[in-house]
Order: sequence, then structure tokens, then C-alpha cells
Amino acid sequence: MNCKLIGQFVQHLEVTLSPGEEFYAEKGSVIYLESGIEKELSFNGNGLGRILGAKLSGESLFILRLYNVSNQPRKLGLGSRFGLLPIKIQGETMICHRGVYVGSNNRVNVTTKISISGLVGGMGLLLQKIQGHSTVFLDTKGTPITFNLEPGQTIEVDEDHIIALVNIPESRIQSNWSLGNLLGGEGLSMMRVTGPGSVYLSPGKFISGIEE
Repeated sequence: MNCKLIGQFVQHLEVTLSPGEEFYAEKGSVIYLESGIEKELSFNGNGLGRILGAKLSGESLFILRLYNVSNQPRKLGLGSRFGLLPIKIQGETMICHRGVYVGSNNRVNVTTKISISGLVGGMGLLLQKIQGHSTVFLDTKGTPITFNLEPGQTIEVDEDHIIALVNIPESRIQSNWSLGNLLGGEGLSMMRVTGPGSVYLSPGKFISGIEE
């Protein structure tokens, strides 16, 4: 499988699937499929709670499986609202803004996470939690900013710019309330994140998982 990001201002993802390979995508993200690529729509989870969680967190109730049934490499294209950020996870937990998941080269578990820290910090009460072994492609507004935090290393970020936090539990996420932040234009609170773990930020703001 070959995945390639194309474009500068608004990017799309070009995926070349060898015979028998498959790719998973958020419903509605497909731009094109070459002949020989079939699609299968499946329910993303089970139960009423899963349905309500998906609606509230901004994720789709369905996920697309795209697979090459031909005997030749075939291409497909996936679109984003602005840009795309690839993040490889190997069993780690990724906490994301709602609605930023676009696709992955393996099926991942995309669920709803209730986060008091997210609510207090401004990211929202309901976030997306992604787990699995895959390269995951997320929406970003502009060239993403990455911080790989060492143990004990702390960074303060504007929560409206957070795309994803990888391997950072809620116990190491705190809201830093300050009137100075508000007067400085950053909002009433900043989010203090302590390593180890990775922080992925978007230069452009997200508002409750929806682009501003």
C-alpha cells in the first residue's frame, strides 16, 4: 500500500492499493475510486449508547471498507476540509477533537470519550478516542505542529488548536484558568499538558471539532 498526501492549501490523500489490500475511511470522505476498488459500508459499533455517542462526538455511525478486487494496483482519493495529518499508532490511545478522523490503513476503534478535562479546558465534553494498530489520517487546518514531550516536560496550548494527544492520560491534562489569558486574547483558559506523550496542534482553530 502506498499513501501520498497531495496539494498545498487543501490536501487530499491518494492511496494505491495492491490486489487484496484494503483501506478504511470516514463515510463521505471519498473523492474517487478507480475501477476494481469495491466499497463496503458497515456499522461503527453496537448499541443505542454507541449511536448516541457517535452523534454527539461528531463521528459517523458507519465506516467504509475500500478493497482492491482486481489483479492490478488501483488508486482511490480521500478529501479533507483543509489538510491531513498522518499519525502512526501501535496500540496507543489517541484522544482527538470530534470529527477529525478521515481514514486509516487498518480498521481502528473510533469511540466516544467523555472528558471532564476536555469540557473544562474547552475541547468539549465528548471527544473521539482512537485505538488500534494503523496509520490514521486526521484533519488539520494548516501544516501541523508536533511536540514529543519528555517525562515531566510541560507545554501550555490553546485547546482550540489541539488535533490529537497520543499516550497522554487525563491525569496529565489540566486547565490553566487565568484572567491574563482572556485579556491576552487566548481565552479564559489554556490547557497544560505534561509528558511523556505527543501533542499535535493545528495552526488554524477548531471550534468544538468544527472548523472556524
